[in-house]
Order: sequence, then structure tokens, then C-alpha cells
Amino acid sequence: MDKKADCHNLSWEEVIKLFETNPEQGLTEEEVKVRQKKFGKNLLPKEKPLPRLKIFLEQLRSPLIYILVIAGTITLVLKEYTDSIVIFGAVTLNTIVGFLQENKASKALRELKRVVRQEAEVIREGNIKVIDSSELVPGDIFILKAGDKVPVDGRLIEIHNLKTNEMVLSGEWLPAKKKIDVLTKETPMADRDNMVYMGTIVEAGIGRAVVTATGLKTEMGKVAEMLKETREEKTPYQKKIAHFSKIIGIIIALICFGIFIEGMISLSEVEFIERFKDMFITSVAVAVAAIPEGLPVAMTVILSLGMQRILKRKGLVRKLIAAETLGSTSIICTDKTATLTEGKMRVFSILTGSKELLSDGKKFLEKINKNSKSSHVLALKIVTLANEAFIENPEDSPERWIVRGRPTDRALLLAGMLAGFNKKELEKKFPKIGEIPFNPLNKFLATLHKIDEKNNVLYISGGPEKILGLSSFLEVDKKQEKLNPEKLKKLELKLEGLTEKGLRVVAVGYKRIKNQESRIKNLEREVKDLVFVGFIALKDPLRKDVKKAIKICRRAGMKPIIVTGDHKLTAKAVAEELGFEIKEENIMEGKDLNKLSDEEFAKKVKDIQIYARVEPKHKMRIIEAWQEKGEVVAMTGDGINDAPALKKADIGVALGSGTDVAKETSDLILLPDSFSIIVAAIEEGRAIIDNIRKVITYLLSSSFAEIILIGGSLFLGWPLPIIAVQILWVNLIEDGPLGICLAFEPKEKDLMKQKPQSHDVPLLTKEMKALIFIIGLVNVLLLLGLFFWLIKYSGYEIPHIRSVIFAGLTIDSIFYVFSCKSLKRNLWQINPFSNKFLIFAWIFGVIMLMSALYWSPFQTLLKTVPLNLFDWQLILGLGLLNIVLIEATKWYFIIRKEAA
Repeated sequence: MDKKADCHNLSWEEVIKLFETNPEQGLTEEEVKVRQKKFGKNLLPKEKPLPRLKIFLEQLRSPLIYILVIAGTITLVLKEYTDSIVIFGAVTLNTIVGFLQENKASKALRELKRVVRQEAEVIREGNIKVIDSSELVPGDIFILKAGDKVPVDGRLIEIHNLKTNEMVLSGEWLPAKKKIDVLTKETPMADRDNMVYMGTIVEAGIGRAVVTATGLKTEMGKVAEMLKETREEKTPYQKKIAHFSKIIGIIIALICFGIFIEGMISLSEVEFIERFKDMFITSVAVAVAAIPEGLPVAMTVILSLGMQRILKRKGLVRKLIAAETLGSTSIICTDKTATLTEGKMRVFSILTGSKELLSDGKKFLEKINKNSKSSHVLALKIVTLANEAFIENPEDSPERWIVRGRPTDRALLLAGMLAGFNKKELEKKFPKIGEIPFNPLNKFLATLHKIDEKNNVLYISGGPEKILGLSSFLEVDKKQEKLNPEKLKKLELKLEGLTEKGLRVVAVGYKRIKNQESRIKNLEREVKDLVFVGFIALKDPLRKDVKKAIKICRRAGMKPIIVTGDHKLTAKAVAEELGFEIKEENIMEGKDLNKLSDEEFAKKVKDIQIYARVEPKHKMRIIEAWQEKGEVVAMTGDGINDAPALKKADIGVALGSGTDVAKETSDLILLPDSFSIIVAAIEEGRAIIDNIRKVITYLLSSSFAEIILIGGSLFLGWPLPIIAVQILWVNLIEDGPLGICLAFEPKEKDLMKQKPQSHDVPLLTKEMKALIFIIGLVNVLLLLGLFFWLIKYSGYEIPHIRSVIFAGLTIDSIFYVFSCKSLKRNLWQINPFSNKFLIFAWIFGVIMLMSALYWSPFQTLLKTVPLNLFDWQLILGLGLLNIVLIEATKWYFIIRKEAA
């Protein structure tokens, strides 16, 4: 088994012998265990996370940290040891907090990536099974279908119009058409069309291959071994905040420079030397305090927590950008089957040219005589053979069967098996010698089976209109009649009657073909003049939670739209059951959309609630039309042809049961396929944006207040109201933990009663600007007034006065953090104890404030003195007055419905 490199130069029969396997039966479970021990798991090296030391050092890569280090060094040289200790302490604390949060977020994101595993269809002991791709071993026989990601390297042994996209390895964007012929030894890897390679994508057709290499021995494994450390790229929202912080930083730097110059003007030479040190340290401290350094850390925490909450609700967010964009979603385009319905289809009735057989579950299937000449029996036989689904454990009792495949295929196969048709036995009796795989454009699946040496039969199942359009004859209990216009009209009326009941309908037919090689090779040409057998109607009940989810969706200002490949009457019946008010002008079929220009469609798009019989290209037009109107669109999809639409949508939503291509292109994966998960994910997305705004409001208001307080005092020619070490203490010990804990704020109850905000809404809303201005300016004016009064009339020494201002600034931060818990409701309308992390941070803040004022080591460090009862009355009074003004501002925006 060491000749993997030469497998393209061997016939597939030789490769089978080389790997000691059986193309029909596959490996035994015993042999698999032996080979797993020898070759190991089929896994590539995991991405190397950024080393902890590097994460730690990354926290120091900030211009502000550089300034702090320079300032700390200068104060150390000037023998101002207290200030130097505090400044270097600030650097250390900031670095540690940033490291802990970024390391935690990095771990959380790696865990999220492990949730979705790649599966593979493999033949073992004669049965098709679905296993984790990591369990594959050399010699396994695996199956490939359109939309699959190839899980290993393999030599093809059977193909039906198989094409793979190998751009990930070769750089060639055109799909490679596969063959099973032997190639020369010198054939380069990019031209080895009888091989498939790990990581490439099956674009069309089906095939079977034998595993020739796994894990690091694959071509992709060789590439993976060369990969170095990787880092998560910053999201647009993070970049927006980083850019915003830089602009604020530049402005604050200029202000601080102005404060420094202002403090040095009109001083004598002796005074200049004495004051230079104080003003330099103060300016640096103001700069550090003013710039919202906590934002990137808080942002990472908010996004990580949001993604984990979405995962708990069975949705996997693959990209951080989606977690942000979800909150702005205004249009949800959803498929019907499995998303709105349970995806647990059952055959409800079989309608042929002779009669209709109704079902009350599965009982009627068990009573069918599979040897009768009834058209119903033939219909069940056809859907058993012309079917991509399979039963993993057919030897078990029906109750324990594990059925794999698309919901419709599973239901049809189950119906045939329960009626007594064993797929494996049928395929032995009538070997499959050709196939046309299902794709959304053809809307049918056909398999060619050998009857005898001279004759074959083509069985076909698919969309009823498509099959009727290809049929020329009608089967009536083993007799074929000409399908004249009158009979065709009757069948169309019967179809309409079934679809009006909300049933999904599949049509079946067949055609006898002479055993000629030219006809077998060109099967697509034979799909005409079919014998129509009948309709099989399936019922798929609505998901229990979907009605409630649709109501929440509408209440939240979002518009749900059904985009389905089903008949329009089937879609209409389901929509009406969900509470949609549907008229004829609210439904559009794909064929009608084709006739409209973009301008004509743009005029109608707002009225359409159901799109029926759509193809992937129609999804693109629907998305573009809504995006042109400024809407944020989420679109569901599960097939390989849905990938462009999923990429085009603002939020691409893949079904957990969908193809690997759809999942990899998407932003959000619905693990159990349910529509309600989309709504839940949007709710969490809104909570993410909400918490980001709360943190920004809190941190910027504190920054603004400190700048105005220092600048105002210097402008008025007063002494500094608060010194550098005290500013750093407020910023890092008091405000920092509280700001980060706001990231853990639980989502507000009325999030889904508000209209979605466009993604181009500015980072700072009107309310946020007003709050930052009022919290900052009013707070400062009150503190400056208090500072002036204390200097003039209290008789206090300057250390005592600064201690009062220091406590006042801290108390304001401790008080108004509760106002920032909600920007949409007033303080008396919220539960102040809903965030336990914030409560612990608040208690910590109070303890540290008391320690700063009453504990001797901190008094020495911060140059504070104990405060008396009168001081506390003043401070608490000003703090409460500030809260009243903040809540009044919030109330003004709430009643005007302009709250953030």
C-alpha cells in the first residue's frame, strides 16, 4: 500500500488488488480497525493557535502603551517612584486583561470551528454508511455526489458525469471532467483525471473511488504541513471601532498636547522646570484615560459570547462578520422543506392512471402486493430504484433503520421498502448500468437498469410538470396508452388538486431502451417519449415552533419570504397554514421572473411573498432586488448551485443537512435545519450590536469627562483637580472592569419588538452622542463647580480637595454604569442585578475606592486623604443628580423612539 503515487498509472482493478479491498462489499469493520492502527486518523494538522507569549506581547503593540512606557521611564529617571510604579502597573494590568480576554476568545472561536465535522459515504460489509471522514482508511470504498467535499485522495473506480473543482490544489477554476482510464506515469497531478483529491469539490455527477491516501499522506496534507500560525482576521465592525479609536486618539493627543502647553504658559524658569514633570505625566495620563482601550477587548468578548449563545440555540456562525450583520437583517428568504416543515416526509397517496391509493401513515404500504400488476406497485418500484437515498442498516427491523439522503428521497425509499421492495435485492436482479444524477436544473433523477441481454429500462422520478412534459404514453396496470391532450389535462387537474392540499408531489415514469452502447452512453438524449406512471404525493408537517418564529419575525420588523422549488399551490397552502395572507399577485413562479427586466422586477419585489419553482439563478435576482432597496438579506440554501446566492446574500444560511459546498460558502449553519434558528440567531445578533453600543457609551463618556475636567481647570487658571496617578486609577481599576463586564449584559426582552437597523447606521447614534456629551459635560461642570467651591470656601488642603474630586469622578462612573445597562429603557424599568459579572465588578470598584481613600499604602500611592461624612453627602448628591440628568436624556430619546 505504499504505491499511492502510481495509482493513476494502474487500472482500477489493479488498485483494488493493491489495497486488498472489494469494490462491492468494501472493507470489513475488523479490517478497518487494523488499518486505523497502522495509518492513523484521516486528519490534517490543526491550525496552530497563536502562542500565548505572542498574544501577551501583542498587547504591548499600542502607541498608547509606548507613550506610557516612555512616561514611566522618565518619571523613574526623575525619581518620582510612586508615579512610575502606577504607570508601569497600568501597563502591566492592561496587558494582562487584554491577554486573558483575547486568549479566552481565541479558544472559544477554535471550539466553534470544531462543531461541524465532514462526513463521508462509505461501503463497508456491503452496506452504505455515513461516517466521520476522519475514520476513513486506505482501501475504503467511498461515494461522491455533487456538492460533496472530497474527504481523502482516491482512485476512481466508477463515474457518472463526474466533475470536480480542483482550484484549491491546482489553481484551475474550470472543473475537471473525470474518467477511469489508466494514465501515463508522467502525468502531472493537475491532469490526473482518474484521481480525486482531498479538499476538492464535486461540482456534478456521482462516482465511487478507493481510498489511496489519508491525512498527511494526501496532496492537501503536504500543503497543510507547510502552514504556519494563523490568526482570525478582524471583522468590519472591529475595524470600524479600531479606526474610530485612532481618530479619537489623534484628537485626544492634540487636546492633551494643548493641555500640556496651556499648563506651561506664563511660568518662570524655576516654575517651568517644577511644573514640566507634573504636566507631562498628567497629559500622558489623560491621553491613556481618554482613549477607549477597553473597546477591542470588550468587542472580542461580546462577539465570542454571542457566537456561543447562537451555537447553544443550534446555529453555527462561521464568520464573525455574520454575528454583527445578523442584527441588521430585514429580509429572510427561506426554503420550505425541512426549514419551515419537519423534513420528515411520508407518502400520503399514490395516484396513477387507474386509481388513487390513500394513506393513513404506513399501513397501506404494508398491504400492497408487490407482485401485482397494479401501476401503484410499479410506481413504488421506480422510486425505490431511481433514488439517491439509502438505508445504512437494512438488516435491522424497520423501526431501527437509519435512512440517509434528502427528505423526499428518504420518504420515497422508505415507502418502497415498507411495501416489500428491497433496494439491494432489486439492484441484483436489475443491475444499474447508467445514471443521470438529480440536479436543480433537470429536476429529475434517472437510473438505467438491465432487464436481459437485449433490453434495459430507464426509471425516472422528479418534478411532476417536468416528467409530464417528457411523457408521450400513460401506464394503466401494465398497459400503455397514448397520452393525448384530454388525458394530459385530467392529470394536470389531479396534480393541481394534490398541490392545493399542500402536498409535495413527485412524478414517476419509465422507458424501455435497447441494449446498445451508443444509447447507454448518451442517456440524456433518451429522456423523452416516457411512459408516465403516476404521482406520488408526500406530506411534510410544519415544525411546531415555526408559526411562533414567523410571528416574532414580523413583530421584529423583518419580512419572511418563501423561496421554494415546489409547486406554487403547495407553497401557498403551507404559507396560509403559517398565517401568510396570500393573494395571486403575491406569488411568482421562476418562469414568470425570467420574463421580467430588472426594472420591472424592482417594482414588484415588495409585493411577492412566495417564489415557486425557482432555480438558483432566481435566488440571485431576488437578493439583488432587495439589496438595491437597502435591505439586509438572509437567504437559505443547501445545494452546490445555491453557493453563489449564499455568497451574495448579506447572511448566507446553509442547512445542516445540505452539501459541504453550501456550508463552506455560508455565514450561518442551521444544525437541525429549522427556520426558528435563523430568528434566534438574529436576536442574538441584535444583542451583540446592543452590547457594543453600551460599552462604547460608557467608556467614551468617562474619557470625555476626564479631558474636560483637566482642560477646564487649566483654562480657568486653577490647580489640577486630579493628579496623574488618580486618573490612571479611575481608568484602569474603576472603569476598566465595569466596561468589560457590560459585554456580559444579557439581551433585552424587547429586542425582537424593534425594527431592524440598517448596517450603515453610524457607530455613534444620536442618543449615544447626547449621553456621552451630557454624562461628560454635566458631570464635569458639577465637579468643576464643586472644585471651585472647595478651594474658595471649604478651607481644605489641596490633597483633601483632590481626594473629593477623585471620589466624585469614581462615584459617577460606578453610578452611571447601571444607566448603560440599557439605552432603550430607563433605570427603573430594568433589573439592576441581571448581570452577575457587573455586580461583582461594581463591588470590586467600591472596595477599591474605599481602599484608595482609607488604606494607608494606597493613600501614599494615590496621595489621598480620608473623607468625612459631609464630603460623602456632596459626592453622592452630585452622583444622583448626574443619574437624573442621564435618565432624563434617555427618556427623551425613548419617547421620540430614537433610542439606540
